Amino acid sequence: MTGWRSPSSGQSGGWCHQSNRARGQSEVLGVVLLLAITITGTGLIVAFGSSALNDSKQSSEIDSAEHAMTQLDSKASLVGIGSSPTQSVSLGVDSATAENRTGWMRVRVVNRTDGTTEHVVMNQTLGEISYQNEDTRIAYQGGGVWKRTANGSTMVSPPEVHYRGTTLTLPLVTVNGSKSLDGRVRVTGDGGTEAKFPKKSNPDFRNPLTNGEVNVTVRSDYYEAWGRFFEQRTGGSVTYDHSRDRVTITLVVPTRTRNVTNALAGTTPDQMTIKGAGGSSFTDSYNSSDGGYGGRGASDEGTIVTKGSVELSGGAEIYGDLQTGGGTVNFGGGVTIHGNLSYGGTVNCNGGAPGSDCSAVDGWQANNGTAPDISPIGDMVTGKVATYSDPSNNQNGGVTAINESTDTWNDSESTLTLPTGAYYVSNDDLDSSQTLRFDNTGGDVTLVVDDDIVWDSVNVELADPEAGMVKIYTSGSKFHLSDSSVGDTSTHVSPSLRVYAGPGLDVELDNHAEFVGLIYAPGTDTNSGSITIHSQSELYGGVVGGGNTLLQSGGSIHFDQALKSVDPVVGAANNVPRLTYLHVSVARVNITSV
Repeated sequence: MTGWRSPSSGQSGGWCHQSNRARGQSEVLGVVLLLAITITGTGLIVAFGSSALNDSKQSSEIDSAEHAMTQLDSKASLVGIGSSPTQSVSLGVDSATAENRTGWMRVRVVNRTDGTTEHVVMNQTLGEISYQNEDTRIAYQGGGVWKRTANGSTMVSPPEVHYRGTTLTLPLVTVNGSKSLDGRVRVTGDGGTEAKFPKKSNPDFRNPLTNGEVNVTVRSDYYEAWGRFFEQRTGGSVTYDHSRDRVTITLVVPTRTRNVTNALAGTTPDQMTIKGAGGSSFTDSYNSSDGGYGGRGASDEGTIVTKGSVELSGGAEIYGDLQTGGGTVNFGGGVTIHGNLSYGGTVNCNGGAPGSDCSAVDGWQANNGTAPDISPIGDMVTGKVATYSDPSNNQNGGVTAINESTDTWNDSESTLTLPTGAYYVSNDDLDSSQTLRFDNTGGDVTLVVDDDIVWDSVNVELADPEAGMVKIYTSGSKFHLSDSSVGDTSTHVSPSLRVYAGPGLDVELDNHAEFVGLIYAPGTDTNSGSITIHSQSELYGGVVGGGNTLLQSGGSIHFDQALKSVDPVVGAANNVPRLTYLHVSVARVNITSV
């Protein structure tokens, strides 16, 4: 039995052989997998590490560029705005580019009434020195440093623009340089500083500003950052033109309003005529704070102030002073001024010298007259129309006096009552059968009439002249009253009713019309309007307007001295930043490689 092996013994030996071979294969696969993992991990580490190094390098380069551009900003200011003739600075980057014709800034003075440009103060190319790193650009432009990425633009360092109180100071620095700049650069002046506003040689370019608005517009690849800077610096709002990469900040010259101290204030150099016809046309005064009107000549503060000529004839009387800023004062027969004559032009005393045939002047006479500048309020009226024509801003739906669907008067009611609130009508169609009643017992009432106001045989009354103020804004060119009674005609309290309009309003009181309140519609030389009070019509309060003025056939104005102590234009202020003094200059600098 020697040499015999059982079947089971031989099978066991085969299994051992196969197991050893499998174990060898597993070890090889393990090594291969380990090598693969090691190589892959190393590759990933190298890849991510390289990316991180690149990102770190890019970030460092951008930081360096920001610092270098900020230093360039400082050096350029020393040369452009300061007194240094030259400065040098290291850019700290491999290369930078000068773009001499990119970007611009424009400063305009704009007429607020019609939006036309009155003066272009500056229209200047900015230029820039920029550094580009992939999708990030760092640039020095307009005296500031800006950064632009795929996400937009931001400010790194502000430009030399300052707004304090009502003064804007804008010393612009522009650049001109070599196309390619490397390493260290030199900054030199290019012609000194050029004053843009004010200018001694140009009377239109002088401070303080008296009217209009100033628009500063920037066209730039960094216009959004410029806009945010304007907002932060001035506190105002800006408008963006994204399609053209532009931004504009608007600064408004404060409206020059003055407390009403005269019966009649003429704001334009047009002719003013008072024809007495036996002394029936005149001006005098009263004080509603002390009681109602006391009769003709009871008080002598019915002063007339105007910029233009005045013609007095037919026994015309002024119970107060006459003050003119220019033109000629022409005296006819029987004229009396129960006060002083202060004229800014000439006097014609029926051919005689002043003081001879002008002996009807009770007070002194002197060639020292002036007339104040009073700004028009067309922009304010336009703003009221825009605001209250929106149904969400008016209370038309809460009254029966106005048809809410058409914004017109309800012709089925004989008495139209407007309680405290704001209302808008698109046209004025009151007729002689209707009474308009302002119930101001609970506070102010505002009415916007987007049309001419022509009232014939209409009665307009206030519930309580000592309560809330009634303010009427008209966008039209006419305020005509004929045989109508408007305001507190019993006690003649005028400050409680105001009528506001833009330049060019024609005011007419005719056929025994009676108005108690203030009409405030300053005109301009090109859009003056007119004032006509005749045919036994009377105005209690005051009127500020422009254009040819006529008092005749019993037309008279009784100045309410209570107006002296009230703000004539309630609501003229708004959130638009104000500007009274403007200082704009341009300094040009050259930047070249050392």
